[in-house]
Amino acid sequence: MIVTTNWIAENYSKFNSLYFGGTLPNIKFKTNRSKHSWGFASFRYDWANGTIIPECITISNYYDSPEEVKIQTLLHEMIHIEDYFWHPEHFIRNGRKVSGRSYDAHGYWFMEEAKRLSKESGYKVANHVTQEEVAASTLSKSSERNMTIRKNSALICAVIGKNGIWYFKTDIYKVEYLKTHLRTAYNWNLTIGEFKTIKFYTFDNPSLASRRSCGKNIRGWKTDKFGFMNKMEEFKATEVHF
Repeated sequence: MIVTTNWIAENYSKFNSLYFGGTLPNIKFKTNRSKHSWGFASFRYDWANGTIIPECITISNYYDSPEEVKIQTLLHEMIHIEDYFWHPEHFIRNGRKVSGRSYDAHGYWFMEEAKRLSKESGYKVANHVTQEEVAASTLSKSSERNMTIRKNSALICAVIGKNGIWYFKTDIYKVEYLKTHLRTAYNWNLTIGEFKTIKFYTFDNPSLASRRSCGKNIRGWKTDKFGFMNKMEEFKATEVHF
């Protein structure tokens, strides 16, 4: 199932009445395609009044999951909204933001509410994504399409210096920017010595291809000539010219 903001809003209203006594506030609803977060409940700080204001629940459509899984995700996030709304002291104390070490948002208070909801609703509300939920889910069509596009457009960019090589994952859409700015945008003398040239490679490595492509932010790896050659062989890389 791929959820919509209307689906989230309707079920939020229904579950608010059924399991929270209608006490949860009106908030916004969004969807995204986050791979790492199946759901997210956000708030903003109201420093003037020393409290926090619940703002939004976002549900990810990266995975196509049974409706039961999406509902369990929504109920999980509704517990956070309840926490924000009724217990702002968990997050702000004496006019200061509480650190994660001082309050675990998925700790004892959350687990007690999860147990209550699980008992009252019949759904399995947990403090994390369960293996059962993962097993029941598959990549959504949009996620599959995006992964195919990312794989087909993926490149390795290698900056060759006098004393080493810096390489990182990028894509064909960033080539012109990199060719124009890479030489002067960084002080390569501090990492790989005097700048010599830039090379691009196609490759066959699904894990690397799935990584976010670097453009202005070139997070990557430093190596020497032989280490780089070994990596390119491991990635089945082929040099391409633009």
